[in-house]
Amino acid sequence: MFGAYEWVTRRVLNLVDPYVHGTGETPSSRVWPYLRSHLRPLRSVLFLSIFVTILAASMEVWLISYAGKLIDMLADTSPADIWQTHGWSLIFAAVMIILIRPLSQFARHSVNEFGLSCNSANLFRWRAYDHLTRQSVGWFQEDLAGRTASRLVLMGNYAGDVIFHALNALAFGLVYMVGVVTFMAGIDIRLAIPLFIWLALYVTLMTLIVPRMVRSMETFMAAKSALLGGVVDVFSNFDTVSLFARRQDIEEDHKASLEATREKLFLTRQISVGMRTITVWLEGVIIVGFVGYGIFLWSQGAASIGLVSAAMAMSLRITTMADWVSEAVWSIFQQVGSVREALRSISQPLAIPSADTLPDFEMKGGEITINDAHHHYGKGKGGLDGINLTIRAGEKIGLVGPSGAGKSTLVNLILRFYEPEDGQIMIDGQDVRSVNLESLRNAIGMVSQQAALLNRSVRDNIALGQPDIMQSQIESAARRAHAHDFICDLTDSNGRTGYDAHVGERGVKLSGGQRQRIALARVFMKDAPILILDEATSALDSEVEAEIQSSLQTVMQGKTVIAIAHRLSTIAEMDRIIVIKDGTIVENGTHQDLLNADELYASLWNRQSGGFIGAVV
Repeated sequence: MFGAYEWVTRRVLNLVDPYVHGTGETPSSRVWPYLRSHLRPLRSVLFLSIFVTILAASMEVWLISYAGKLIDMLADTSPADIWQTHGWSLIFAAVMIILIRPLSQFARHSVNEFGLSCNSANLFRWRAYDHLTRQSVGWFQEDLAGRTASRLVLMGNYAGDVIFHALNALAFGLVYMVGVVTFMAGIDIRLAIPLFIWLALYVTLMTLIVPRMVRSMETFMAAKSALLGGVVDVFSNFDTVSLFARRQDIEEDHKASLEATREKLFLTRQISVGMRTITVWLEGVIIVGFVGYGIFLWSQGAASIGLVSAAMAMSLRITTMADWVSEAVWSIFQQVGSVREALRSISQPLAIPSADTLPDFEMKGGEITINDAHHHYGKGKGGLDGINLTIRAGEKIGLVGPSGAGKSTLVNLILRFYEPEDGQIMIDGQDVRSVNLESLRNAIGMVSQQAALLNRSVRDNIALGQPDIMQSQIESAARRAHAHDFICDLTDSNGRTGYDAHVGERGVKLSGGQRQRIALARVFMKDAPILILDEATSALDSEVEAEIQSSLQTVMQGKTVIAIAHRLSTIAEMDRIIVIKDGTIVENGTHQDLLNADELYASLWNRQSGGFIGAVV
């Protein structure tokens, strides 16, 4: 029996493939067009849901109408003749109640719960994730990661709930109401009058309240999202917060966010309580209207006692249904407000469009040409202010300059984390904007001073993007980065050891030097023809750095290398050194050439080699 249940329910689940890519266009920022754009993969289960919903609702209407007929049947037939006269009718009713009604409800709940609810949430999440992961690195730096992640994950719940409740409650309620009206009007059209009056009042109520409901839920979800983003921000930087911030100030900030959320929730609950109170009053209207009018018709001889009983049962059932529908309406528009708030992140157009139809980047040697590049992060100042630079294939250059001079900005433009506001970045004669972004980045390896890792195993972090790499190759890269020994000693909280140990969020369970060595092992493993080193050894002690330098020299052979360094001794042997200040190149030459020029670079070198700590580079 359980095997059959598993087979049937899983077949219903697999009616939909929730992992179908969208059109690639920017999602609509309006709720209903956004929802409609996701309905195509769900169309078969949506039609099936409507069909079984009509079937189940019709069964409920028939059941109540049959109850009235049964009372009239018992009143008009002697006990001795009941089975002889109505036996087959009673058996038919029993089969309908015991077998057909449960099956219709099972079909309805299975289609809605398994086929629709389980799949729709993942469909919305899948497509939102697909769109967001096409955003630029710069885009993600403009908002809190926790808030963006929360909007993505919860969007599936919000959008799925809107569709689920619309079909499961509203469609069922509508079919039920139509069935009741049809039943009552078939006996006496006047019996449908109280229902029409009630429906008019009910629709008026919804029309007045729903817009307020949507606005209040949108503001509440925005406050809730900001609260979550703030908590994630504090927790993810808890070491810094603990060191510099006063506990009282942290509590006050959190209290202010909590109070803003409470106030917005209070406003939504005001609307909710008011709507529920009026709904209860409307329930009284329908009970008095149905039953009272039925009694009036019975007193005039125009209705049987069975009809009065059916009217009473239907009025009670309608009140329950009205309460259920109002809850569903509340839930739908609660989620509509939530969807609208989540779309603030999910519906944003790609900051750096990159069509999958663009040709792949063709690596020919690794020559990088930067033509009059300007980028100020939309602020009109800072960043780069007209950089012209050619890095020959296989050339190794160092980037030097004060903090904020534009070194990292230049690297970010080459990686296409940002688009230049003016100018052009070319690699091997190909504009980086005219090639497939993933293929471009496959040709570039990078180690940054922050060396962030994913909360996965050490093995997964080193072999990131290369799932077929053998363990021996991973260990070889780790040895070259002088990471193998400490990796073998790792144990995480779940008892996983060595290369299976997980490193925590952003590698927080490791020291800065350990994270940087794993990041180095990762770039050794990738072995890309273009190598970018942004303070790649800054977290290492002098002894380990000296050991790794030899490995780096081997890895850099035949590659185009850009190295940003604060310690000038680490780039003194580069082919050229580029000195950047205020977004422009102020010096360009070999280490010795720049020392002979006796300008900014020479000043920085003399301060460092002389043991001074005065210069920020």
